[in-house]
Amino acid sequence: MIVVPGFNTRLLAIILLLSTAGAIVKSIGGIIYGSRSLFIDALTCFANLVAITATIYFYRASLMPPDADHHYGHYKLGFGGTIVSMMAYSFVAGIAVSTLMETHKYHVYIQAVWMAVAGFFLYLGAILLANRAGEFFRAYAVFTVSELIESGTVIVASLGGVFISYMIDYIGAVIITIYIFIELYDTGKKVIMYLSDIAPPPEFIEKVRKLVEEHGFSLVSLKMRRVSENIVHGDLVVRSREKMSVEELVKRIRHIKEELREKYGLDCSIEIAG
Repeated sequence: MIVVPGFNTRLLAIILLLSTAGAIVKSIGGIIYGSRSLFIDALTCFANLVAITATIYFYRASLMPPDADHHYGHYKLGFGGTIVSMMAYSFVAGIAVSTLMETHKYHVYIQAVWMAVAGFFLYLGAILLANRAGEFFRAYAVFTVSELIESGTVIVASLGGVFISYMIDYIGAVIITIYIFIELYDTGKKVIMYLSDIAPPPEFIEKVRKLVEEHGFSLVSLKMRRVSENIVHGDLVVRSREKMSVEELVKRIRHIKEELREKYGLDCSIEIAG
């Protein structure tokens, strides 16, 4: 059993079991029963298993406390799972394009349809559980959603390949490949946004300002960056609007920092302006 701090290991085991079963079912169907669309779908299953393995590894790494080399903690290591997922799916996308270059006639068997149906329900279970597992597992779930879309496409395409023409199955394979590239683009854009130290939205900044003012200070300046979906780092400069002792000043500042961390996930340093 893989142990992940702060995570239900039984839930994790079920996700892995469902993903592995889905990969096996689709792989058998794609190799044996002639569906080009199911074959490409099966390739994405292997990428999916790589993705969840990397997600687990980097999620655990992101939970490590601050150390001499990472003063602010290891939160951003969690994105390693997303990056490895993108690498795995990029590899699959390349194989898919190569497969599509072969346009000779082929035969699709009805069993491919049943394999696609079985894979659909297995990955549906994995997605529903992964969405409950935390922010870094949601990136895995996003890619796994493609397995549902691919399964639905394969079901329709392979049916057409069995009863009408192999070209319908081939078109299904093309659609799946295009979708992989679209997901790679969207996920890559989000990762770049977070890694670029983007500031939180204006409404978040306004909440911070109001909280500071509620404690008797005015906000002189602030710098903030989003480290992950739920973690923000920042530097605030405030000025007291009331006369108070040094002891009271320190007490209020400490309370502000604790409240910002608990309410908004903001880990910040606060400087008092003269």
